[in-house]
Amino acid sequence: LMHCSDMGTDIKYCQNKGKIILLSIGGATAQLNSDAATFSQQVWDLFMEGSSPYRPFDDAIIDGVDLDFEQASQMDIIQFTNNMNQFYKTSSRKYYITAAPQCPYPDANLGKLLQQAHIDMAFIQFYNSGWCDNSKYGLPRWPESMNYYMWDEAWHNGSFANPNIKLYVGAMAGTGAGNPGSYVGPDFFANELKDLQANYPSSFGGAMMWDMSWAYASTPNFATNAKQALMAGSKCGSGTEGSCCEKRSGESLKRRRRRS
Repeated sequence: LMHCSDMGTDIKYCQNKGKIILLSIGGATAQLNSDAATFSQQVWDLFMEGSSPYRPFDDAIIDGVDLDFEQASQMDIIQFTNNMNQFYKTSSRKYYITAAPQCPYPDANLGKLLQQAHIDMAFIQFYNSGWCDNSKYGLPRWPESMNYYMWDEAWHNGSFANPNIKLYVGAMAGTGAGNPGSYVGPDFFANELKDLQANYPSSFGGAMMWDMSWAYASTPNFATNAKQALMAGSKCGSGTEGSCCEKRSGESLKRRRRRS
């Protein structure tokens, strides 16, 4: 691992602004050969409140981990998640574990994880999957449709280990961020978010974008557009706590290594 003091400084700066910083693990082709016990201890020691003579981000402490496994993992990710949750219980800090499943339900690689381990948020990738992408939003439910409704039904049926998990709608923030056929523009996505926020208030958490660089290069700004749509539809102003009343305002920007 590289020593990145500048990133440690940036992490603390963003946290002081109320942002949640997660370490994303996995990716389109990543494989982990470590056992769950060893790897969870390493993550805790290197990036959180454990003890290690070497820390990539110096004394900066991240707020949790995000699991994005798009192939079958050789590591037991359910055991890894359970181990991390046990570490979290030893601290007074608030930590998170999130997952980034692909939109077909149930997800082939993270479906069992969501069913058997406590996950705080699911950043669902409604892109690069064909029939359930954002580009299919508004079409009849079968055989092709953006399928948030399937995830919401699972939420209401108690299919997730965490009954209060929040579901985030993931989108490509630029045509070059993935399969161009999965891309929808900022205004299309904003209208989609407003509809989903209104129709699925219990499960809906907000928006996720792949990734930050594409979001901020977009005109209009993909992230700002989404946030404005979510804030307009929230119940924050009425005194009722809505899904986007948290500090992240319903908007999550995924910053990971670029997929090949």
